[in-house]
Amino acid sequence: MINLYANKKKCCGCTACLNICPNNSITMEKDKEGFLYPVIDTESCTSCEACVRVCPFHKKEYKEKIPKDQAVYAMRHTEKSVLKKSTSGGAFTVISDYVLEQGGIVYGAVFNDRFEVVHNKAADKKQRDKMRGSKYVQSDLGTIFKEIKNTLESGKNVLFTGTPCQNDGLKNYLKKEYSGLILCDIACHGVPSPKIWTDYKTYLEEMYHDKVKEVNFRSKDTGWRNSSLKVELTKNIYIKNMQEDPFYILFFSHLILRPSCHECIYANYHRVTDLTLADYWGIEKSNRAFDDDNGVSLVLANTKKGKDLIKAVKNKTEIAESSHDDFYQPIFEAPSKISSKRKIFWEEYINKGKIEVLLKYGRLTPVQWVIKKIAVPVLKKTGLYTFIIKVYFK
Repeated sequence: MINLYANKKKCCGCTACLNICPNNSITMEKDKEGFLYPVIDTESCTSCEACVRVCPFHKKEYKEKIPKDQAVYAMRHTEKSVLKKSTSGGAFTVISDYVLEQGGIVYGAVFNDRFEVVHNKAADKKQRDKMRGSKYVQSDLGTIFKEIKNTLESGKNVLFTGTPCQNDGLKNYLKKEYSGLILCDIACHGVPSPKIWTDYKTYLEEMYHDKVKEVNFRSKDTGWRNSSLKVELTKNIYIKNMQEDPFYILFFSHLILRPSCHECIYANYHRVTDLTLADYWGIEKSNRAFDDDNGVSLVLANTKKGKDLIKAVKNKTEIAESSHDDFYQPIFEAPSKISSKRKIFWEEYINKGKIEVLLKYGRLTPVQWVIKKIAVPVLKKTGLYTFIIKVYFK
């Protein structure tokens, strides 16, 4: 019998194995934490091992910490209405606009009608707008890789956006380079459990006796640097910042991330994509003209294709060349460390009740409160936060 992964830390759930199987012998099934893992139907499996060969989740070694040919940019959309609806500086909108205007198709993460996060396609800007903004939940890719391949084979250009592992899974599945494919990843801190998000959404609906109609994981109503989870219900609005919202606290406490995120092989500057998008933390020091708390995108152009695309859109946005010394993004230095409380959290969550445990762990400890509510804001205002992060990860 084929063993697709040694343990759950070795599977990122990219679905490459599901899509490559010639006999459709693989399905993605949820475990107790709500994460999808491949399961093989032994009766229809012919042991061809295509699923084993396509798996991208293998440690890669690099001689240099930073690729010599990687270009760095600060980017900000010219329209404030777009900035408000974007996680950072609206770089995704600029890039996807260009692809759509060329007659291409954009694939990215959206909320379905149950506010689950899934990957879907967009052939116009209205459909694409649903992909704006971070989705702090692992998306369900389904069989989207097959659809992307068919789109590319039909001669259409494609922009695929997702986590680094999803991009790498797609690359492995396709097996060859397509001139019309643009791969774009995000600086991923880790993917939270869809189960936790679903339970939390249900909790909010029950608390308000209302139904959710819109979700913004990074609302700028309280500013870009102090963004909030904003959930609009039919008659009510829930909004709390990162230091107050239980889901956010669980996320940043590393209690609800996929196990593979703590051993992420993509947490470095060597990207598998043409472009990488992130928040440009440190812009207040490197380029004060961009610093207005409406958000600035960090864009890494990793390939010639990525650099050519940036050249193509440079007259449609505010953009400035930058360097690796000017920004900080800890996830390019090391994976998110696993919490010492992760095991006990999940044991309690599964066995002792959901919301009670979620709320119990979803609050700051006294030490965390002092650090996040007092120390970090002061350090960010003085610029020392950027300095400390860079020194720590040197």
